[in-house]
Amino acid sequence: MKLNNLDLNLLVVFNAIYTEGSLTKAGEIVGITQPAVSSALSKLRDYFDDQLFIRVGQGVQPTAKTENIIIHVREALSILQKSLETPDAFDPAESSRTFKLSLNDISEGRVLPILMDKVYKLAPNVSLSSYYTRRDDLQHALAANEICFAVDPFPPSDSEIKKELIFEDEFVCGFRKDHELAKEKNLSIEQYLELDHIHISNRKRGGALVDNALAKLQLDRKVILRAQHYLITPEVLNSTDMVLTCTKSFAIKHDLAYKTLPFEVAPSQFFLAWHTTNDKDPGCMWLRELIKDSFNEAKSRWH
Repeated sequence: MKLNNLDLNLLVVFNAIYTEGSLTKAGEIVGITQPAVSSALSKLRDYFDDQLFIRVGQGVQPTAKTENIIIHVREALSILQKSLETPDAFDPAESSRTFKLSLNDISEGRVLPILMDKVYKLAPNVSLSSYYTRRDDLQHALAANEICFAVDPFPPSDSEIKKELIFEDEFVCGFRKDHELAKEKNLSIEQYLELDHIHISNRKRGGALVDNALAKLQLDRKVILRAQHYLITPEVLNSTDMVLTCTKSFAIKHDLAYKTLPFEVAPSQFFLAWHTTNDKDPGCMWLRELIKDSFNEAKSRWH
């Protein structure tokens, strides 16, 4: 096989199909129609003398040959991209750019007030758009530049997604300040299991990190309320005897009393994720540092 017989644009399509597992979504990333993606794939199959991708359900899966060559294709495309990059200068004081973020409600409550204060002072004409993107859709949204950044406990593991730990905190058992538990010196595991719990999740079923930890002990807690948003919990807690397993910083920020959990639980972690194509973008680099500074400030305020 000779490189001069291969249209290098086909490798861009090849990478997009691998990333998305779908010809339609690959077309959205590259900016071409689905028939054009199919035509490109046909040419790639002829060139490599392999199916490359096999249809499975509504998507496609890579063949063994594709798995063997994808890392080299990505390295080659990365080198080409870096050699062609001439990033536009970014002046925050003059820019009117809009940056799109994916944050859940607890991250919005934790960091947006701090972040917007910084942005408003440094870049009065820059705007932010924050909305939650489902975890299954994050990789596509970042690759398609639908969002610049995502903050999530479980960011995509794809090699084209960069990530950095920006927030970590311990879990505690939170409750209203005049709760009977406030009189106790410590919280026993028996007491914890007898309490009425709030569980926050945007999924209809399934547990959280605390439930995984209890399952290892062959224990289960009593969930009375399952809801989608953390920010509604302080009002519920202040009018009931219910408790919420939350981060220590959340309890302090919302003026809740809290006790250390009587069993080991992995800490709450949030990662900042972005696509490699935005790694050297001056505007994204500027905002990335502001987001990291804002999370650090949030941690120091409520810890």
